[in-house]
Amino acid sequence: TQNIEQYILDWDTIVNDSLYAYDGSVRLQSKFFGNVDYTVEYNVVTGSLIDNGEPTLLGSGVWLYQITGHEQFLDNSRTIANKIEESYLYNSGIVMNVHPITNTVNIDEGHTNQVILGNVAKLALVDSNYAQLTKTIADAVIEHEINHETEFFYDMVTLDGEPLYRDMYMPYGGSIGLESLLLAYEVTSDAIYLDQVKRTILAYWELRDKDTNLIPSWIYSDTGEIKEPFMQQYGAGIFLKVLLHYYYLTEDEDVYKIIEDYTDAVVDYFWDGKTWNYRVDYDGTVRSSVIEANYGKLDDALFLVYDLNPTRFQKAYNLAKSDYDFSFQDKTSVVNGLVTHSVKDDGSRESVESMMTYAFIINQNPAVRLYQDTMNPEYIQDMKNFYEKVISHHKREYGYIWGIDAYTLEDTPLGAMLNQRATGMIGNKINLTFIPSDDVKIVWTKIGNFEITEPFIVYFNEPGRFNTISFDYKEKSIFFETIENEGTVTFSGAIKSVLVDDQRYSNFNGKTLNTLGGKHSYKVTLVD
Repeated sequence: TQNIEQYILDWDTIVNDSLYAYDGSVRLQSKFFGNVDYTVEYNVVTGSLIDNGEPTLLGSGVWLYQITGHEQFLDNSRTIANKIEESYLYNSGIVMNVHPITNTVNIDEGHTNQVILGNVAKLALVDSNYAQLTKTIADAVIEHEINHETEFFYDMVTLDGEPLYRDMYMPYGGSIGLESLLLAYEVTSDAIYLDQVKRTILAYWELRDKDTNLIPSWIYSDTGEIKEPFMQQYGAGIFLKVLLHYYYLTEDEDVYKIIEDYTDAVVDYFWDGKTWNYRVDYDGTVRSSVIEANYGKLDDALFLVYDLNPTRFQKAYNLAKSDYDFSFQDKTSVVNGLVTHSVKDDGSRESVESMMTYAFIINQNPAVRLYQDTMNPEYIQDMKNFYEKVISHHKREYGYIWGIDAYTLEDTPLGAMLNQRATGMIGNKINLTFIPSDDVKIVWTKIGNFEITEPFIVYFNEPGRFNTISFDYKEKSIFFETIENEGTVTFSGAIKSVLVDDQRYSNFNGKTLNTLGGKHSYKVTLVD
């Protein structure tokens, strides 16, 4: 335990670094426009605005509220949700695109409710007053954004709800659509959303290669024809996360069988002996064998699959651990302390970007998991170092830049924009601010009857969510609904007082809490 203390990230650090992104967006918006609701896109390299606004502060406010308990952040998110409802909801139910510079509405350009639905639903999960808005936005997805003959989602529709981009890309828009409907179901308990997700999962699974049980990443929504036959390793992880989320809610045996078959297929066809191949066609042909920065998205998914049935999925666990160890712990994909977009199998240069949505958004989950499983402090130490490098190298005047060149540390065309979703991507490192010992289970996210020991992250650029731990930054207290088993939890700061099941408890020392056997709630207050 003494060993781990020095590698734990400080709660203050996470809050301040998250807040820097949030305040930066507010400052940028205030500088160019009077109102702060939607945030304008900004090219950090050229210092120029792009005529596109997004409700990034909606999701960011919910994240800051969750890691601080400050009601003001939630109020700010409510303001943006209200603005959507009052000003941007078209009569079709589709939410308008916002062009803050020209102040125009273009009915015929590409629109989607799928991204915004997830953000409004996450607000509604902490404030049920937004359940009706969630339903309105979700109903328009059902009505306009899905082909009900094939059950596949459209990528984009017009503001009138006419299909525009008639394809479904599972690792990106497809998984966002499915996950947003699952969140809408959690908010509303309306089975229409759940049933739609199952129909779409089954329809997509029908497109698999029956010999390999692999699926393509990209299809045409009206016909189910294949647009791209490959799947990325992260796409496989994201598809598994959608399946897991559905299974957590339903315990549906059909979907469990798909989880089994698809996990077996990924283990058989994506593994190259040391790491995951990057792209594999659904007939099993390896399209690209590089080590690509999003490996953690698959590793994390496989650890959660393993938890469903450890005996059944032992091999998947072993490979995910080996992959993470080789790619991250052994520094194969690490350059200047950053994770580069991709390297060849021998670690030589392939694609140079360090991006905040790649390893940074997810690797804390495998890191905490593998530390618990091995009690090797290097997992936490290396993750802390990685965090500090990303923050310092990506930091700019108004927040954080999406991407930089990992080799030269200079700007790169792929990542030139200001990352106005950075608040959650930094905030989700909150699970690095206290660390449980090997047998101790801290529940972060409860979905259905399942208790998940990490913030649950599904799609590519989503920072995830949690719902069973409450943070109060003002009084420096953390309330855990459930910590299970005897052992320790080590915090970033000294412990001042503890309640267990609402009773005073004194078995703590310095930064270390000694936990009781069984399941209990804990309220831990730290020295300010």
